[in-house]
Amino acid sequence: MSEDPVDGIRGCDTGLSDEQLEDITSRSIRTEAEIFSAVSNETRYRILLLANAADGDVCGCELEPHLNVKQSSISQSLSRLRKAGLLSRRKDGRWRYYDTTELAEDLIEVMAVRDQRSKIAP
Repeated sequence: MSEDPVDGIRGCDTGLSDEQLEDITSRSIRTEAEIFSAVSNETRYRILLLANAADGDVCGCELEPHLNVKQSSISQSLSRLRKAGLLSRRKDGRWRYYDTTELAEDLIEVMAVRDQRSKIAP
């Protein structure tokens, strides 16, 4: 609680310094929100997990047997994940191959730790 300079009434205080508040408010929240939005869809998150588990790059057509969605949905999902910086894409003729970025690998690792903790917690 902090004292209001106008009427002397104590109000709420975040407990954050001006420097911390500036750091939070100046961050690119739009970019971070795009990342969370991209993985908030079950199909996109499963694609990310499959791409991460694969040995090397994966073609979109290789994902279809593992997902219960149409190829067009997979294609749109791959595009969205790439736009969010979670997948990289390599073209080889008419084929497109995808691999997880370092950002995606970090995110997957954090979620795996969280999953393990939730299994341990009573």
